[in-house]
Amino acid sequence: MLKIKSQHIALISVYALVSSLLTLGIIYIINNTLSGKFSASAYIYTTFFSFVIYAYLLNIFFQKQLNRIAFDLLTQMEKQLFQKILEIPLIKIEKWGTQRFYTAVEDIRIFYSLPGVITSAFSSLLMVVLCIGYLISLSWVSAVIIIFCIIIIAGMYYLVINLLSKSIEKIRKYNEFYFGYVQDVVNGFKELMISDKRKEKLREDYVYKNRNEAYKLDFKISFSFLSIGFISQYGMYIIIGAILFIMPELGWLKKEFVIPYVLVILFIGGPINALVNLQDIVTRLFVAKKRLDSFYEDFKNENPNQKPHKEFAADFSIFSFNNIRFNYKNENTDGNFELGPVNLEINKGEVIFIVGGNGSGKSTFINILTGLYVPDQGDIFLEGKKINSEKEVQNLISAVFTSNHLFSQNYDDYELKDNEKYKKLLEIFKLENVVKDDSEESARRHFSKGQSKRMALIFALLEDKPILVLDEWAADQDPYFRKYFYEELIPRLKSEGKTIIAVTHDDRYFQYCDKLLKFDSGKIVKEDVPENFQNAYF
Repeated sequence: MLKIKSQHIALISVYALVSSLLTLGIIYIINNTLSGKFSASAYIYTTFFSFVIYAYLLNIFFQKQLNRIAFDLLTQMEKQLFQKILEIPLIKIEKWGTQRFYTAVEDIRIFYSLPGVITSAFSSLLMVVLCIGYLISLSWVSAVIIIFCIIIIAGMYYLVINLLSKSIEKIRKYNEFYFGYVQDVVNGFKELMISDKRKEKLREDYVYKNRNEAYKLDFKISFSFLSIGFISQYGMYIIIGAILFIMPELGWLKKEFVIPYVLVILFIGGPINALVNLQDIVTRLFVAKKRLDSFYEDFKNENPNQKPHKEFAADFSIFSFNNIRFNYKNENTDGNFELGPVNLEINKGEVIFIVGGNGSGKSTFINILTGLYVPDQGDIFLEGKKINSEKEVQNLISAVFTSNHLFSQNYDDYELKDNEKYKKLLEIFKLENVVKDDSEESARRHFSKGQSKRMALIFALLEDKPILVLDEWAADQDPYFRKYFYEELIPRLKSEGKTIIAVTHDDRYFQYCDKLLKFDSGKIVKEDVPENFQNAYF
């Protein structure tokens, strides 16, 4: 999932090394000038200011490159996440929900800081090591004591990090629930608006409680990191005090080395604090990676090799289902429900109506038919040949589902502007006075439920695929247009060669289909033709 290019690592390494050497050179000149070892001369001036200018220019150049690396990493991870979301099987979305999509996007954004973290960590660590090496050259005993103190501070921080990582992961869980509540508001806005008690309970017992708990935990985490940061800061003061007042008295440090020691300690205080403060973001990065790995594992496609192909047939004569079975493996659904065995033959130009009570298997069959579910058993044949990918059937199907969605943009390969077929369809569906022009903005706005279904069917017909699947499409139409749909639109579409498969409960219009399928308990219990239709179907 996470890959940083080797050339980026090389760039960071070279920068850190050169920058640290230049900085060490600056410190060396300052120390020796203060101690009187270097006398003021044009050579010293030139060297000192050259080091400063080189270090400045190097940082300007590198920060530009670092930003490019960071945005490249972020962009690639966002693209990968979006591609993974597009590949998620419907059954996984029904099992896990969609709120984790939003926290996954949040987790991705954290990785924007990764190149900077690596650079800062590498540069700071290298700077500390070089400065410690310089201190050892002055007094190894004092240097060992300072190293010991630094290790103690680092150990304390490491202990706190381990204790807080679970809390940070818990914060992400709180955010998942919060996004779920936001989804409830968006999807159930009308139901909330008509019930003050429901609104109050959502607000007080769920959203506010969630945010209060998240606040307490976030405050605890931030305060813990801040406290450890103070320990590192004031710990450095204690080390400086030891250098000034204790080590010289004990004979561990010569007095002429006190000023160079203090100066170096003051300087490496910055890199040490940087390393300490990095632990917060490093911990969050590890938690984010763990959660993203979990996200990709939970939502992974079990058939990753399924790729869209341009070579699939654009038309068909016959396709059939042979002993198709499907069982829900979802603890949130009735685990005993099974579809099948389903044996069915669909011929080009047929109008097939599907009926059955709630939970009879109609929607499950539609999901199998459209390739949204993969059968556990059985085979699907197209032109007498077993298909190897659901894409072979999906390439033939346009669908309008019960919970249809009109996209905010046109993601299909047809244009609405100056499209005569589109204008004609608006007239056929009695929407020419509702959609005033052929712009995308006019077609992709808020409609009533019935009008939204009509627009969705228009878009499906513009795809110009041979099979049209309609899941209770007429249920949201007024009586006039429902009658118009069955008596005029379906015969018109049939005459144009469309194969129509519609889930319906409108028994008064059964005579307009060629074949009627009744589902019950996951099986086709009746397959009939118009002349044998009877009320016994219900």
